[in-house]
Amino acid sequence: MNVMNMMVPHEEQLLDFAGVGRWVNQCAEAHMRDLVSDAAITGAALVRHLDDARFACLRALRQLLRALDAERIVIGFISPDGAFLHEELAWAQGLAPCGESERVMSCAPFQDALQGWLDSNRPAACIGIDPGSVARHDTPCDYLLMVRGEGEAGARGLAVIAAQLRNPVDLEFAEAQAVSLLIAEYCRRRDQLKC
Repeated sequence: MNVMNMMVPHEEQLLDFAGVGRWVNQCAEAHMRDLVSDAAITGAALVRHLDDARFACLRALRQLLRALDAERIVIGFISPDGAFLHEELAWAQGLAPCGESERVMSCAPFQDALQGWLDSNRPAACIGIDPGSVARHDTPCDYLLMVRGEGEAGARGLAVIAAQLRNPVDLEFAEAQAVSLLIAEYCRRRDQLKC
């Protein structure tokens, strides 16, 4: 038997590793999507049923921050003209302040991308933040993931969850809807508490 003939069967048995990287990425993305949906739905249930709505919302934001691998995440309202994001609750990694927030962030540096999303019916958008943008002062991140709450914008504006990310995240409709449930429960409890 020829040595070359012995090598051919061995080469045929080698695995094709080219698809392994794609498979690992798909598994990681599916896991992230499950974590996002679970965090949002669990958070919405907590906000609805716990007496301390603020605690429940902050816990939900913490879980979403981890699921999205975000730097900072907030619940707030985009002003009716789309010019500002008024934060109400925030959770951040590290030693950054968490809890109630009165920060108002200008949306002018990414106004066109934001307005395009607001004019659409998409529940979520991942907006790129230019490294040279003045938005880096308020949002020191590469991407801003915005998820809208259900319903029309009221006098305060459109209720949203905004997450500051290092890597883009494209939420599918189901994940965005789960996050929208959390926003809806927050708004419902917020209105009850502030009456």
